[in-house]
Amino acid sequence: MAERATGSAAGKRLRITWVKSTIGYRQNQHKNITSLGLRRLHQTVEHYDTPTIRGMIGKVSHLVRVEEVPEGTPPPPARETGAQRFAARMAKKQAAREAFAAALFGEPEAESDGAAGESLRERAGAAGEATGAAIGAAAERVGDAIE
Repeated sequence: MAERATGSAAGKRLRITWVKSTIGYRQNQHKNITSLGLRRLHQTVEHYDTPTIRGMIGKVSHLVRVEEVPEGTPPPPARETGAQRFAARMAKKQAAREAFAAALFGEPEAESDGAAGESLRERAGAAGEATGAAIGAAAERVGDAIE
């Protein structure tokens, strides 16, 4: 029996495009479409030509269009992962917090042990207390005016 190269060792890739809806077809055909990585109509994905992928394509051949990718074509660029998007979002939020603190208190100082001056947290706490006191005083004035 002849050995058959599979996966990335074969180097042969398939471009699979979802062209027809799964409405009215069996649920296992819809699951094959999603297993191929297709989420919406007219979306295209690339897979290495393996027996597993060929089997899935065979079950839904009436719903997809399959093309062989030419040998010299580079693989599609890797997409950004969810973890990478999350890290970028958190870095952006941290930069916004630091910019807000700098605008509120001036240039932020390095965290200190209390010997050289107040830390940013202590100043933020003091500002919060002052704001709370001002709100309390305003509420008392309103209360006095109502009585």
